[in-house]
Amino acid sequence: MIFNSIDFAIFFPAVFFLYWFVFKRSVKLQNAFLLLSSYAFYSFSDIRFLLLLIGVSLTAYFIGLGLERSVSGAVRGFLLADGILLMAATLGVFKYYDFFFEGFILPLGISFYIFLSLSYIIDIYRRKMKACSDPVDALLTLSFFPILLAGPIQRPVSLLPQIQKKRDFNYDLAAGGLRQILWGLFMKMLIADNCAVYANDIFANSDTYGGSTLLIGAALYTVQIYADFAGYSEIAIGISKLLGIELMRNFAFPYFAKDIVEFWRRWHISLTSWFRDYIFLPLSFFISRKIPSERFLGINTDMFIYIAGICFTWLLTGLWHGSNRTFIVWGLFHGSLLIFYHVLKKPRKKVLRSLNIRHDNLILVSFERIFTLFAVMISWVIFRADSLHQALAFISGIFSSSLFSKPEFAGIRRINPVLIFGTIFFLIEWIGRNETFALEKFGLKWKRAFRWTFYPALILCIYFFGNFSSAVEFIYFQF
Repeated sequence: MIFNSIDFAIFFPAVFFLYWFVFKRSVKLQNAFLLLSSYAFYSFSDIRFLLLLIGVSLTAYFIGLGLERSVSGAVRGFLLADGILLMAATLGVFKYYDFFFEGFILPLGISFYIFLSLSYIIDIYRRKMKACSDPVDALLTLSFFPILLAGPIQRPVSLLPQIQKKRDFNYDLAAGGLRQILWGLFMKMLIADNCAVYANDIFANSDTYGGSTLLIGAALYTVQIYADFAGYSEIAIGISKLLGIELMRNFAFPYFAKDIVEFWRRWHISLTSWFRDYIFLPLSFFISRKIPSERFLGINTDMFIYIAGICFTWLLTGLWHGSNRTFIVWGLFHGSLLIFYHVLKKPRKKVLRSLNIRHDNLILVSFERIFTLFAVMISWVIFRADSLHQALAFISGIFSSSLFSKPEFAGIRRINPVLIFGTIFFLIEWIGRNETFALEKFGLKWKRAFRWTFYPALILCIYFFGNFSSAVEFIYFQF
C-alpha cells in the first residue's frame, strides 16, 4: 500500500477515526491497534513477508531484554554480536542474493526495519535506552507503519517514549501534519511522477540522444528523486503528526547546500546520521586506538582515519542501496567528494583570506551551490543507470560537443507544465528554506480568504496536472 493510492485514502481515515474516537481512552489499546494496523499496511504489499518483519522485530525484542538483564560484559558482548550478525545475515540474504542469482524477491522496507532493529539493540547495549518489556510497544516501535517502507529511520530511543506515553489530539500538530502531507503529495504526484515520464524515456534511450537531451534527463531525475523521496518523508511525518507522534526531519532543502558536506547534512538525514553514529564514529575510534603515532603511511594520522572511515562508510552506504555495482561506485564517488572537500578545506580558507573574500560572499556562495548541485546531479546519473557502462556513456555524452545541439526527446512539446510547476516548487522551497518543511509557515500570515484559496489551489493542481496514469511506487521502496 502506498501513500498516493486509493487504498491508503480509505485505510488511513479509518485508522485515524478508530485511533482517536474508539481507542483514545487507553494508550495500550491505541498501541495494539496501531500495531495491527501496521501489520495490515505491510501485508497489503506482500503478506508473504509479514512473518519476516515480525521475526526480525521479535529477535530485536528478546535480544534487547537479554542485554538489559545481563550484568556480564561477556554475555552482553555475545548478545550484541549475535544480534548484529543475525540482522546483517537477514539483510544480506534477502538483499544481495540477487547479486549472484536473478529472480529473488526483495521484501519491501527490509533495509529500513533492519536498521531500526539494529539501532534498538545497539542503543540498549550502549545503555542509551532501556529495553522495553511490553512486546506490543516494542514491536510497534520497530514496525510503525508511516516509517516502515522508506523511513525516516526514526531511532527507537526517541520513538519508544512517544509510543509509551498517553497521547492527546493536538490541533496545531495535526494542522501542521495536514500541510506537510499536502506538500508531500504535491512533491510526489505533480513534480516527481511527471519528471519521471521524461527522465525514464531519456535514460531508457540514452544511447540515441545528444548531450543537451542527456543533461535535461539528468536534471529531471535529480528533481524526481528529491521530490519523490522527500515527498514520501513529508507524508510519513505528516501522518505521524495526525497520530500524535513526531518524527525526525529527513530532508532540509539539500539542493540549496553550498558544499557536499552540507548536502549530506541535509539529504536523508536519518540514514546519514545512522551511518555516522553506528559505522563511521565507532570505526574511527577503533582505528585511532590502533595507531598511536601522529603519522601513518606518510600522512597525518587524523587524515588517514578520516579517509579510511569515509571510504568504508560510503562503501557500505552504496551497498545499502543494493547489489548493483552502480550503487557501490555512487557511494565511493560521494566518499571521494567528501575527502576532496576535507583536504581542501584549510587551503580554501587561506586562498579566500589572501584574496580578501568573505566566506559568505554572494558570488562565491552561488558558485559553490551550482558546483555542488552539478556534482550531485552527475552522481545521480550513476545511481539511476542500469550499468556502469550506461553511466559512463551517459556522462560522456553530456560532456560531448552535442551538449550544444538542440534537445529533442519524446514529449518535449508537452514539458512546459513540468517546467512551470517545477519553478513554482523550488520558489516555495526557497521561501520556506528556514522552516522544517516548505509549507510549515507559508501563507499563515495571509488573510484567511487567501490562505484557504491557496490550499485548494494546490489540491486542484495535483488533481488536474498530477500523474494519475498509475499509482507510481516511491523510488526508495526498492531499497
